[in-house]
Amino acid sequence: MKVQRNPPAGGSGNVRLLLTRLRGSAGVRAGAILAAATIALNASAYAYNVACIRYLGSSRYADVAAMLALFALVSLPLGSVQSLLAREVAQLHNNEAVAQLLRKSVIRASSVGLVMLLVGFVLVDPIKAALNVESRAVALAGLSGILFAVVAAILYGFLQGLLRFRQLSAVYALGGLFRPVLVVPVLLAGLGSAGALAVNTVAGLVAVALCAWGLRDFWSGRIPADPVQLDRREVGVLVVGSLAFASLTNVDILLAAYYFPGDVAGVYAAAALVGKAVLFLPAAVVTVLLPKAASRVAAGLTAQKILLASAAATFLVAITATVALAFVPERLLVWAFGGDFREATGLLAWFGLAMTAAALVNVYLSVYFAERDARFPLLVLAAAVVQVVVVVAWHPDLRSIVLVTLMCAGGVLLLHEIAFPHALVRAWRARRLRAAPSG
Repeated sequence: MKVQRNPPAGGSGNVRLLLTRLRGSAGVRAGAILAAATIALNASAYAYNVACIRYLGSSRYADVAAMLALFALVSLPLGSVQSLLAREVAQLHNNEAVAQLLRKSVIRASSVGLVMLLVGFVLVDPIKAALNVESRAVALAGLSGILFAVVAAILYGFLQGLLRFRQLSAVYALGGLFRPVLVVPVLLAGLGSAGALAVNTVAGLVAVALCAWGLRDFWSGRIPADPVQLDRREVGVLVVGSLAFASLTNVDILLAAYYFPGDVAGVYAAAALVGKAVLFLPAAVVTVLLPKAASRVAAGLTAQKILLASAAATFLVAITATVALAFVPERLLVWAFGGDFREATGLLAWFGLAMTAAALVNVYLSVYFAERDARFPLLVLAAAVVQVVVVVAWHPDLRSIVLVTLMCAGGVLLLHEIAFPHALVRAWRARRLRAAPSG
């Protein structure tokens, strides 16, 4: 009788087994789809910004960059609401409850977005003065997309929590594509910084429409008598944590605009545009991580295995991008942006290191959000406050601002390893001990 031999351990047999497991993993497939959409989204954002840089020059681009950074400070904290909704929706097993939560959330988001928009319009003159923006029209155009950003974040959360990653990927890719497609004719028509910023409002409207279509099966039907309630205190803590992260990764552009002349601030903004690719490239990891971590927590399981895989993937992507940035030749940056931006080259590697640390902070935030633990978001808030205080007290040159960001993000990671339950070193050691044969 022939004895069937198993393939030898290691070598090509293990590689084939690994590839088979990866192809069969829903998480890997979702991550790959979202990664492709995230690349398309960020490539579109970069094409939009490059067009603005080439047509507007360093001084006028500084206006666009400052308004985009302010917009990010306002809108990025909505990512916490998106994350919270994704977590709650992932734990709901009743479509009627999802529909009820969706409609209630959209109504509230529309009201909040409208109030934020009106407040921004009332404060347009102080905003213009603080950021050294050229005109009221530019400031108004930069603020005009707030309403759609608020509503879109809510809809993203539902697509994410329902694991509709294909629809979410389509929204990311198509909504992002509208920005460079529209901005070139707008700039050629001579509409300047205000026109370029207004393009983002149109892109936001497109994203909302695509999300609404992706959730069309939840807009009608019976509403359950027992509504789903969110913990308001928890929402507040998560918003604060995301606001802190948004500040940690965006307030540097506002501080550069405040403390340095327009052309110098424009150089910093261009360097930030390139350097912060390190933060955005692994973003798909976090998008897939949160609902899966939330599902495990709801089932009474630990999210450490998911955290280790997500942190490893994020670090590898981010550090690879950082190494690439360190070797970007000056002539390439000049070719892409123009001679005004030559000095940005020396900032790229520092931005890469700072954003690598920030990307890992973002992974941790998602896990602690899933576990409803407020301590780590509050640590990020403390780091964001320290960042502003130190830059206000010490800003001799542009590089100093990046170094402060690196120090604060790195400090968060160090304190996490010392004092928090999901420290990577302890998690890795525990995994090794579990995997070790007994006896």
